[in-house]
Amino acid sequence: MKFAIIGGNAQALLLAHLLEKQGDVQLIATNEAQAAELNAHGLVCGTEKQRIAVYTDLEQVDPDAYIFITVHSEELPPMLRLLKIRRPSNPLVFIQQGMLYVEKARLLAHRQIAAGTLDCDAVKVNTHEITYTKTPQLNFGLLKGEPSHFEPLLAVDHMAVQWVEDIEKRLFEQLLRDSLINPLTALMKIEKGQLITDPNAYELFRNLYNEMYLAFPEIESVQPIERVAAYCASRPEEISSMLADRMAGDPMDVDGLMLYILQVSKLDLPLFKAFYHLLKTVEEN
Repeated sequence: MKFAIIGGNAQALLLAHLLEKQGDVQLIATNEAQAAELNAHGLVCGTEKQRIAVYTDLEQVDPDAYIFITVHSEELPPMLRLLKIRRPSNPLVFIQQGMLYVEKARLLAHRQIAAGTLDCDAVKVNTHEITYTKTPQLNFGLLKGEPSHFEPLLAVDHMAVQWVEDIEKRLFEQLLRDSLINPLTALMKIEKGQLITDPNAYELFRNLYNEMYLAFPEIESVQPIERVAAYCASRPEEISSMLADRMAGDPMDVDGLMLYILQVSKLDLPLFKAFYHLLKTVEEN
C-alpha cells in the first residue's frame, strides 16, 4: 500500500512511523524547517530511525496513495484547495481534532472520504523525533463513498484498527469527552490522572461537565461523568493531545476542538468560552 500523511504534529509523525512498516510512505510537512530536519536526520522513534520521503508540496504525492490529513484547522482550508487541484482522486482519511472540519470534508469533490480518530500517547520530542508507549487505536468510518475502498486499511499492522459504521456519532461522543479533558489539561499543564486527583482541577472539571450538560443533555448517557473520570484514572500519566502540542510548541488547534462546540450549542457556555479564549491567547503567544 501507499500512504501520504499531511502534517507535522505528533500524530502525523506517529502515522508515518507506523505506516512505513506497512508500505510506501510520503510525509508532507507544512513547515519547511521541519521538512529539512526530517530529511537530514530521519524520523526517530525510540531506538528506531527511519528514512522517509518528506516533501512540502502535494505535487509529490502518489496518485494512488491513501492521504491522511492531520493539519490543524487554520491550515485546513488552503490544504483542501490544493488537494482539489493537485490530487482530486486520492482517497482521503481525516484525522483531526473535533468536528469543525466535517462539513468542509463532505463538500470536497473527492469520491472516497473517511474520518477518524487516533487514540495514542505520542509525544513529539522535537521536529523529527517522537515517543509513545501504548498501542495506537485508529477508529475510522465513511463520510462519503464506498467502504470497500478503505478495507485494505483494516489490515494495517502495528496499531489496532476499527471500522465505525456511524463515524459522526462516534466523533461527537469523543468530542464531548475531549472537550472536558483537553482544554483543562493543556491550560494547567497536567496529566489526565491529575484532573481527577487534584481537588482544584477536579472542581473545574466537574463545573465544566455541569455546564456542558445544560447545553448537551445527551452527554449524561454517552459520556457520563463517572466514565470520563474513569477514563482519566485509567491512564494517570498520559497527556492529552492538546497538551502534547503545547509542549512541542505546535499549534494546539483550539478552534478545531472547541469552536465547533461553541457554534452548535444553543446555550451560552461562559466557562467553556473563558477556557477557549485563555487557550487562544496561549496559542497565539
